[in-house]
Amino acid sequence: MTWVGRVPFTLVFIGIMVLANLGAGTLAGELPAGALARWGLSHQTVAEGEFTRLLSATFLSHDVGMFLRQLVFAATVIGYFEWHHATLRTVTTFFAIDIVGTVIVLFAVVPLAAAVSHPEARATLDVGMSAGGFGLIGAILAGWRHSFLLLLAVLGAIAAKVAVRPDLIADSAHAICLLIGFAVQLIVAGQTRFRGRKENVP
Repeated sequence: MTWVGRVPFTLVFIGIMVLANLGAGTLAGELPAGALARWGLSHQTVAEGEFTRLLSATFLSHDVGMFLRQLVFAATVIGYFEWHHATLRTVTTFFAIDIVGTVIVLFAVVPLAAAVSHPEARATLDVGMSAGGFGLIGAILAGWRHSFLLLLAVLGAIAAKVAVRPDLIADSAHAICLLIGFAVQLIVAGQTRFRGRKENVP
């Protein structure tokens, strides 16, 4: 099997990212306000039942710089995970963690922040695939040696970024999805080992 055959989801994902940002106008400099209002997601839009934004927002970027960073991020993280695991597992892991983590942020973190210090948070629109990407990072780290130390290191890096340039929705999504991905992979690995022991029992 060629390398293309091992990472079809990664290639399709990148292709959709390119087409989505090209069509939305991001590649001209930045995502137009109208496109952000039409396809971005927020607590308010999802609470009103616009669930398709959980998908549409994933493939868009705020500007060209973010688009290029997320292109490399998607190719690296999704590509690595898909290379080492089945394509179907990569698809389900990415989108499940991305959606669950995003919903937790929108309906737990955002309302709390709105009540305490950021009243505009409920209506703040965001786009990007980094939530699901950090979920895959968590899953990847869980399979490496010294996984908990590596997890703490990544959480420390997120905290350092927050200290320099805080972004309520993105930062909380990164940390939450990282932890979800890590936990999910530990559970999956534990179940696999358990089934293996059962099959070896005479």
